[in-house]
Amino acid sequence: MRGLVKQYADGTRANRGIDLDVRSGEVVAVLGPNGAGKTTFLRQLTTELRPSGGTIRVFGIDVVAEPQRAKRLMGITPQEAGMFESLTVREHLQLFARLKGLARRAADAATTEVIALLALSEHERRSVGSLSGGLRRRILIGLALLGDPPLLVLDEPTTGLDPASRRTVWSVLRQIVQQGTTVVLSTHYMEEAERLSDRIAIIDSGRVIAFGSVRELLARLRESYRLSYHDPAAGNGDLRVQRYASFADAQAQIQRLRLSEYSIARASLEDVYFEIAGQPFREDEAAEVLR
Repeated sequence: MRGLVKQYADGTRANRGIDLDVRSGEVVAVLGPNGAGKTTFLRQLTTELRPSGGTIRVFGIDVVAEPQRAKRLMGITPQEAGMFESLTVREHLQLFARLKGLARRAADAATTEVIALLALSEHERRSVGSLSGGLRRRILIGLALLGDPPLLVLDEPTTGLDPASRRTVWSVLRQIVQQGTTVVLSTHYMEEAERLSDRIAIIDSGRVIAFGSVRELLARLRESYRLSYHDPAAGNGDLRVQRYASFADAQAQIQRLRLSEYSIARASLEDVYFEIAGQPFREDEAAEVLR
């Protein structure tokens, strides 16, 4: 992406000149608060929205000039999508495999593979309309996987999934990345970004304000050690959290206060996000990280 801009008719500028390179075979996670422009960014990549300015090339193909050719290289999971409620899980996947151009036998084989990958075997004969939101979400991810596209674009793919289902999806994504697939995903889960991503882009107000590996982003923090302790001087034993540039500085504070109970932790991606974006994640997002 080069100089990517999206301005709506009412004057709202959702993206403000985004430059981003994604390497073949890597996972790039996009983080940012609600309204930061993440979904608009992804919808331009998938050809759903036409940019107001700038260029996007996918494996050398101009997404704006040749949208159908570019889209054939992608597997896409949107935040929300309508489904055929009366079809069974297997029928739904088979239909989309055929729509992607697979012959009947290949479509059947691809469907069987995706059902096994996403642990949907016990549900494959159930109608989609009878499934929970989490199971429907797994089907949408399965639709993206059909046909082994070289690029997956996933908009908050694990939202609504329980922790076990989320880890199943993570395992599947790791498998396909090992086979050379490229993944671009947005997420509200810090743990997901840390565990899956080679690099992370933080978007705020329509701009990429930081981009790099977790290690590179952590290196931007001035104070990367966090000391937590109950203040012995406070009668109510209030929990204090202080940050230090080095482990030695944190140890010096422990000795000064003669602390017997404390914890020292390295900074997390959440700390980086707070420092760079100037705001914490939502409470439900933070809770998910701690769960």
